[in-house]
Amino acid sequence: MDTVRHEEVLYSWLSEHKPLMLCGPPGSGKTMTLFSALRKLPDMEVAGLNFSSATTPELILKTFEQYCEYRKTPNGVILAPVQIGRWLVVFCDEINLPAPDKYGTQRVISFIRRLVESGGYWRTSDMAWIKLKRIQFVGACNPPTDPGRVPLTHRFLRHAPLVMVDYPGEVSLKQIYGTYNRAVLKVVPNLRAYAEPLTDAMVAFYLASQKRFTTDVQAHYVYSPRELTRWVRGIYEAIRPLEILAVEGLVRVWLMKHFDCSKIDL
Repeated sequence: MDTVRHEEVLYSWLSEHKPLMLCGPPGSGKTMTLFSALRKLPDMEVAGLNFSSATTPELILKTFEQYCEYRKTPNGVILAPVQIGRWLVVFCDEINLPAPDKYGTQRVISFIRRLVESGGYWRTSDMAWIKLKRIQFVGACNPPTDPGRVPLTHRFLRHAPLVMVDYPGEVSLKQIYGTYNRAVLKVVPNLRAYAEPLTDAMVAFYLASQKRFTTDVQAHYVYSPRELTRWVRGIYEAIRPLEILAVEGLVRVWLMKHFDCSKIDL
């Protein structure tokens, strides 16, 4: 339900070609949700950029050179996607990782803000004004309270609506991983009836661990649905070679694979 809601919001903003931001904890599905919305807009091409603490405006310019072309017109130089009529969506993943300079400025973020505000930039080689056409920006990031993150300025955020993407709730987790488990247990036909109790046990244990083992205890205790995904994959790899397995054996595999994937220091 959350995914459908987020997709509808993103779809409306993307179709209006507005810059936007997705913020949420790691593993909450920000990238998946965005690309799902983009697939509904066939006239858009996505350029994915992975930001780091050392990212500079040169990364944006190199992306423009790869996906766009400069065109001289009577009104000046225009930078637009190579394919006529298509939009370029520059997806900036981990957009709040770039480190500030000695003046406290994230240069690449200030450059993107200038592009959005003014619709172009001054090319340093010949001091020509380059006007952007059919180019928009989308960003995704973890909360600014996470280690290594730099809070984005309000001068930048005022241009981009912000969508908070949290982890799926218990009902959604059971729906998602119930589907996975039903597919996994097809390899051992006598266990198909246990997909629902297996899912209930996995989700209950995951939620209890997430509540008990927090980052206040250890910095690496970051529980996301990725843990459940690894758990399901581990169970599948263990039972795939088998033709038959007792319920007790499934319980042992369930427990063993949990500790294989666990973050807890035993």
